[in-house]
Amino acid sequence: MIIVGASLAGLTLALACAKRGVATRVVERNARRVHGGDNLSVNLSSIARAVGRDPRSMPPLPVVHAYRDRHLTSWPALYGWLRDRAGEADGIALDEDKTLVAVNADADAVSLSFADGSFAHADLLIGADGYQSTVRRTISPEHPWASYAGYVVWRGLVEESALPSPVNWSNDGGLWIGYQRGYRLVAAVLPGRDGSLEIGRRQVTFAWFDTRSDALLRETNCLTNDGYVVGTLGAAAIPVDFREELARLVPQLWPAVWVEAVLEGLHSPTAMRGAPIAEYKPERLASGPMAIIGDAAHVLSPMTGSGYATAVDDAVLLSGLLSRADASDSASALLAEYERMRLPYIRGLLDHSRRLSREFMDYAREFPAHTPRF
Repeated sequence: MIIVGASLAGLTLALACAKRGVATRVVERNARRVHGGDNLSVNLSSIARAVGRDPRSMPPLPVVHAYRDRHLTSWPALYGWLRDRAGEADGIALDEDKTLVAVNADADAVSLSFADGSFAHADLLIGADGYQSTVRRTISPEHPWASYAGYVVWRGLVEESALPSPVNWSNDGGLWIGYQRGYRLVAAVLPGRDGSLEIGRRQVTFAWFDTRSDALLRETNCLTNDGYVVGTLGAAAIPVDFREELARLVPQLWPAVWVEAVLEGLHSPTAMRGAPIAEYKPERLASGPMAIIGDAAHVLSPMTGSGYATAVDDAVLLSGLLSRADASDSASALLAEYERMRLPYIRGLLDHSRRLSREFMDYAREFPAHTPRF
């Protein structure tokens, strides 16, 4: 079996398969991915059950408590923990620096073409290749792209040591969430890059949800004319004058406890990026010997707090089906069963995501007088 994509969903599936005795080859276009300042809500017990490695044991996943059975971590921390566990696991072959360019499938097998001119063949292919998934475009050519939900999130992850003074927010404070003048604002204190929770050595993450930047997204080709998301804004792509306009809004919108961290993110050339919020409601999850999981299968607004948790559930279900298969079970039949069991729930979750997006858009429209002149 080949898994395309060694980000969070792909690594989780590979580990879940290894736990259940299913060997995988994971192909990934990057060698150890680099990612920005997302905070993630995780259930440590669910991860342990899925991958067979407890993130609370040594070496632990750095987290802070959020609420009930949920904890917060950063995208780089979770990716690093999963990547290290996958590198140690029997039954996982990691093949990095492999950019997939084409997929061809018949009823029984799949052929893959890569940018370096190489090819691969598999009886079963799982796409975990993100919201612009190549595998999804093969499975659902009539519905290949995720739609723009109407707003962007400006995300930053900054070092507390770079701030004039430490952030007055306890390690177990969880997420701060607020709404102000048509914006949604989220912030948290996370463990430092070394896992430290010592005041002054932590990281601060923020997410600024904004409905008023469509023009910039179109100018930078993040959106197509028909409303699909095809790109994000890396730090270098966010114009200086745009950052300065956002910075002028910070003291008007953000509580004092977070102001310096947000300004640090805005002024840093590397600490902030912009992601148009995409949503993808699948019509199918499988076709013949191919299936999709994670953001390739379902793209949710981060307002749901369910993106990675849903990928974990995908991995548990799919790896369980594969581990119980015998020689008489065809790949197509197994993946069709995965779709039958999983698709109704995912489509319902996307309906929930879209409701949250509509509610936020309706709220933002109440404040037209405060639209910044970008």
